[in-house]
Amino acid sequence: MKVLFLCPDYFGIYKVIEKEIHNYMNCDLKSVIFEDYQYKNTFQKLQNFLAKTFLKKNLKKIWASKERVSTIAENDSFDFLFIICPDFLLNEELKYVTERAKKSIVYYWDSFDNITRYERTLPFFDKKYSFEPKDVEKYNLKFLTNFYYNIEKNPNPTNDIYYIGTFDERIKIILNILASVIKYNKKVQILLQSKHKNIIDKYQSESITFLPKPITFEESEKMYNNSKVILDVQKTIQNGLTFRVFEALGKGKKLITTNENISTYDFYNPNNIFIWKEGMSEIPLSFFESPYVELPSEIFEKYSCANWIKTIFS
Repeated sequence: MKVLFLCPDYFGIYKVIEKEIHNYMNCDLKSVIFEDYQYKNTFQKLQNFLAKTFLKKNLKKIWASKERVSTIAENDSFDFLFIICPDFLLNEELKYVTERAKKSIVYYWDSFDNITRYERTLPFFDKKYSFEPKDVEKYNLKFLTNFYYNIEKNPNPTNDIYYIGTFDERIKIILNILASVIKYNKKVQILLQSKHKNIIDKYQSESITFLPKPITFEESEKMYNNSKVILDVQKTIQNGLTFRVFEALGKGKKLITTNENISTYDFYNPNNIFIWKEGMSEIPLSFFESPYVELPSEIFEKYSCANWIKTIFS
């Protein structure tokens, strides 16, 4: 059994997926991890600038797409191709890789509203998955949530609430939630990615720290594990559940989320999950003081990375 796996290098999470593919498929696995394209020399950079300026053509995207499949030989043959975020390849390269597999599978790791170029990739795949319900319905995809991987539990976390994300328009909601829990003397750790000095100067505080670059999946795992409650503030453009939800589920931690759709999922329990809605100003202290209610084993196992891979390749 030969499997070709293509995936962006998002915080190193591809390593988790690789391991589970090996465990489930017992296969010969070839991985291609998408990285940012680096110009080979100054001339290439100038060439791309001129092409974009006068020809409205982005040569960097063309070079990047070709480079990302350069390790896949024309005579390579695979039983399965599994790709996450196919927008990293242009159509010519998508055709090249899918032609070398008996079955092609794609998982869309973002909403089509957020990454509109997803739509052009649809015709290339046999099986298509998404975590976003509205995209599943619109594009006739298979629904599959994100997953948890690490179920390690810290019996004595030192932090009460933890959030990590990119600085954007969600800051207003984050600050409102922060104000609602600080009065309970809760220790809150909010990590936001931004390099802009004016933003850092305006918002940095005892509870908010700015990161110049993303941290690894492993580093984030440790921070999730050292907190009693995980905070999840969704993007308004998205209805599907983020990885933060499943980090909380896997580690048996309580969750504060702005995603009201979570109440429709089979693991939802208001004792474990507080939904912050527009216009709210506080979270009941009882939410923090009551113990976490463990999920039935069949529901818990359903959202594991192992079951995610099993579903993908079934």
